[in-house]
Amino acid sequence: MKHKSRARLSNGLHYFYLIAVCSLILLPLAITLYRAIVVEDQGRLSISFDAYKMISEAFWDKVGVSLSISVLTVVIDVLVSIPAAYAIVKYNFPGKRIILTYLNGVWYVPGISYGLSLVLAYFFVFKFLLGFWGFVAAYSTGFMLLTLMTSIVAFRGLDPVYEEAARCMGAGRLTAFARVILPLVGPGVTAGVLLVLVLSLNEFITALLLTGPTRISTAPLHVFADIRHAGIRPFVAAEATVLQLVSLTAVVAYLKLFGSRYLRGTILI
Repeated sequence: MKHKSRARLSNGLHYFYLIAVCSLILLPLAITLYRAIVVEDQGRLSISFDAYKMISEAFWDKVGVSLSISVLTVVIDVLVSIPAAYAIVKYNFPGKRIILTYLNGVWYVPGISYGLSLVLAYFFVFKFLLGFWGFVAAYSTGFMLLTLMTSIVAFRGLDPVYEEAARCMGAGRLTAFARVILPLVGPGVTAGVLLVLVLSLNEFITALLLTGPTRISTAPLHVFADIRHAGIRPFVAAEATVLQLVSLTAVVAYLKLFGSRYLRGTILI
């Protein structure tokens, strides 16, 4: 009986902990949604979606721009990071440790410093990137370390016996890599993809510095501009909830498409 009581108490504490953590995570979204749809009229509270009707077409255009930049960033980072991570893990070459140290050091540079460096580089060196592709280049280089490091960890944890077995059965190097290695390192690659996708959708500091030279504005910048001019009005809260829902929808869609293949047993959606 004591053992069962302890087990129930332990399970209850676990559930309470999970509920508390989930509540803390969802609390900002809940408050923003409350501000967007709950209207007070003569002391009475009612639910209205008029705030979403007040969202301007310019905001939706910026959402499309942010999604386009994020998708291109993910594609570029994955195409570059996976072969690079495979080469770093599989082969030894001069300067390998120095390169890895430098790549890790870049990630710890403050966003404001990185954005300013990009602005100066665009003005004096890469003038052809003063536009949409400037954002793509900035985000790709800024977030590439995430996909690279998660891929390196995945390749390091992969037993080389699987590749050797595929090669012994007649598969070429490229075939073995595409059909055997990639599916096995899928969870690691997926973790990096999700991080880059969410962060690039919601990046603000770098976007704030790049919007001047590139003349491109993203959805987070549009929301920030509305907050500065109108304050926390219901339509601004509605824009904020849209950004959060767009990020959540993108993550869920990615997991639904690739989760069953690479993360089977680790997600519940």
